[in-house]
Amino acid sequence: MSVNICCIARNEGLYIREWVLFHQIVGVEHITLYNNNSDDNMVELLKPFVESGFVDVIDWPMPNPSQLAAYNDYICKHCGPFWCAFIDVDEFMWSPKYNTIQEGLDNCPAPRSAIGVNWMVLNSGGQTEYEDKPVIERFTWRPNINHPVDQHVKSVIWMDQNVSVIDPHHFNVEHGTFNEQGAAVHGPFSNHSSEIMRINHYSSKSLAEWRKRILLGKPDRGGIEVREDEWYWDRQQMEVDDHEIQRYLPELKRRLECQE
Repeated sequence: MSVNICCIARNEGLYIREWVLFHQIVGVEHITLYNNNSDDNMVELLKPFVESGFVDVIDWPMPNPSQLAAYNDYICKHCGPFWCAFIDVDEFMWSPKYNTIQEGLDNCPAPRSAIGVNWMVLNSGGQTEYEDKPVIERFTWRPNINHPVDQHVKSVIWMDQNVSVIDPHHFNVEHGTFNEQGAAVHGPFSNHSSEIMRINHYSSKSLAEWRKRILLGKPDRGGIEVREDEWYWDRQQMEVDDHEIQRYLPELKRRLECQE
């Protein structure tokens, strides 16, 4: 039973190869990426993955809000006995307990329907500028799991059922959504649990990268997004130096070097 990813992205050329290769390493079998008006080199960098059949790039030139429409398009065209994670390019999904996502999903006590996987939001760690290193190497600091932002979930859905989008985090799923421990999830939030499945969310990166990102807007909202710096600083508590995901770093670097 395969695990796929559906995402929408714009101007992610600095990060897209790492994100795709990471999810190859953790056992994702296919990615469908909706390209939302990119004018950087993102699509060019994806060509080897498209040629291998690992990635499909769908041109999605509509103005924001465009994310929910892209998700609905995917749902209308894809149905069957497989998992699909609806995540973004700043979100890295993995299992702290198992080597692959598939093993993690297989060992969740939740019903085979939809699993709301909690965020673990990583912050800048005091970095102010971009550095040409893997994201999972650069950013390790985070608030502790009591921070409200880590109550957010993203949905991994068993696609052999009726599904429709409510918001980017939460879907109307025929047989319900559950957290990794099997408790029902009724919206975009869940009591934090990340022993089996987890999403490292690199939402801010460095301060310079954050300020560049917010000028692009958000695909689930219209217009240019303007967020005050308070949003950024609210997530910058350096309480836990978390290197767990870096067990994948040696293989990730090897694959990145092979693509140079």
